[in-house]
Amino acid sequence: MQSFQERQDLFQFMRRTMYWAAMYPLHLERFLPQRICSIGHLFELFYELFLYLVSIHIIILYVCTFYLNYHSGDLELLVNCMMQIIIYIWTLGMKLYFRRLRSDQLEELMETMNKQYRTRSAKGFTYVTMDQCLAMSNRWIKTYVFSCFAGAVFWLILPITYGDRSLPLTCWYPLDYKKPIIYETVYVLQAIAQIQVAAAFSSSSGFHMVLSILISGQYDVLFCSLKNIFATVAFRMHSTETQLRNLFKLQELTAPEVNEFYCSKEETYPINKFFHDTVKTTKFSTSSLEFHYHFGGAIKECIEHHRFVLNSLENMEWFFNPIWFIKTGEVILLACLVAFVSVKSSSANSSFLKILSLGQYLLLVALEFLVICYFGEIIFCNSQRCGEAILRSPWYLHMREIKQDFLIFLLKSRRPFQLTAGTKFALNIDWYRWVITTAFSFLTLLQTMDKGL
Repeated sequence: MQSFQERQDLFQFMRRTMYWAAMYPLHLERFLPQRICSIGHLFELFYELFLYLVSIHIIILYVCTFYLNYHSGDLELLVNCMMQIIIYIWTLGMKLYFRRLRSDQLEELMETMNKQYRTRSAKGFTYVTMDQCLAMSNRWIKTYVFSCFAGAVFWLILPITYGDRSLPLTCWYPLDYKKPIIYETVYVLQAIAQIQVAAAFSSSSGFHMVLSILISGQYDVLFCSLKNIFATVAFRMHSTETQLRNLFKLQELTAPEVNEFYCSKEETYPINKFFHDTVKTTKFSTSSLEFHYHFGGAIKECIEHHRFVLNSLENMEWFFNPIWFIKTGEVILLACLVAFVSVKSSSANSSFLKILSLGQYLLLVALEFLVICYFGEIIFCNSQRCGEAILRSPWYLHMREIKQDFLIFLLKSRRPFQLTAGTKFALNIDWYRWVITTAFSFLTLLQTMDKGL
C-alpha cells in the first residue's frame, strides 16, 4: 500500500552537478517563450561545445609537452603529463557518454526511479519510509561532490600562493603566457578545465552512489513489507482487535536483527490505530475473502516491487558496466602515476602545498573507486535478503494455504544481483583491493625504472 507522502525529485542535486560539465541538458526552452526557444538550444549547444574544447585543448597541450620532453630523461615530468592526459581524456569521455551516447538511458533511469519508487512499506505492525534513505543520499552526494570540487579548487589556489604568475597545470604553451591579459585568459581556461574534471568525476561515480543508496532504500521498504505480510493480510481481511494483538505477539517473538535495514529506521504502528484503520476500510469492502486470496494480493504487490527493483538494477548495470570496465584500467594507471609524482615531489623538496595537492588527488582517486566497489558490495548483499525478510513473519501459521506461493517466492528471490565492470569483474571490496594492489605494483616498477635512468 503506497503512502500519502509527497514524492520528491530524487536527482535534483545530481542534475545540478551535471550542469557544470554539460553532462545533462539545461532545458532552457522550458523557461523561454516559444518564439525564442531556438535561442535556448543554441546557447546549450555553444556551452557544450565550449566545454568540450576546453578539455580538448588541455589534452593537446599535454601531448605536445610529452612529445617535446620525451628525450629529456625527466621521468617525473613525463609521468605528470601522462597523468593529466588520462584525467582529461576520462573527463571528455564521461561528458560524451552521459550527454550524447547514453542520454536517453540516463533520463529513463532518473524518470523511472522518480515515478515508481515506493515512499513507504505496506500496511503492517511496523513500517519504514524513504525519509532516512533520502537524507543519507543527499548527505553522501553533497559531501562527495564538495570534496571533488575542493580538490580541484585547491590546485587553482597554488599559483596565487606562489605569486610567480605560474599556472595550475604546468604544460607547454606556444606563446609567453605570463604576459598581461594572456596570463589571465589562460588561467581562467585552466580553472574551467579543472572544474570540468571535478564535475565529470563526481557526476559519474556520484550518480552510481545515489542510485545504489536509493535502490538499497527500496530494498528496505520491500523487506519491511515482506516481514509484515501477514499483518497486511489481516488488515485486508478486517480481522478483530484480538486477532491482531495475537498476531502482533507472534511477530514480536522474532528477535530483531542488528542492522536489519541498510539505512531505514523501523517504526512501530500503534496497534489501536491499526485496528481503527481496519474497521474504517470495512465500509469500502463488500466481503472478507478467503486467506489465500488476500495473501496472493499482498505477495503480488511485493513481487511487483521486487521486479521494479531488479529492473532498476539491470538498467543501472547496463548503463554503468562499460565505463566501470574502462575505469578499472584508468584507476590503476592514475593511482600509480599520482603516487609516483607525489613521492618524487617529496624527495625533491617541493613545496608543501604541491605535495598536499598531489596527496589529495591520490586520495580522491582511491575514494572514487572505493565508492564504486563499496556500493556494488552493498547491492549484492541486499539482493539476497528478500527470503530472509519473509521468514521473519509468522509464516508457519498458514503454511498449508500459502505453501506454493511461499516456496516460489523463496526460490525466485534467492538469486543475488551483482553489479560488474564490463560484465566480467564483480564490483566488490575484493576487486577494489586487487586494483589498488596492482596500481602500487606498477608504482614499484616505475620507481625501479626511475633509478635506472
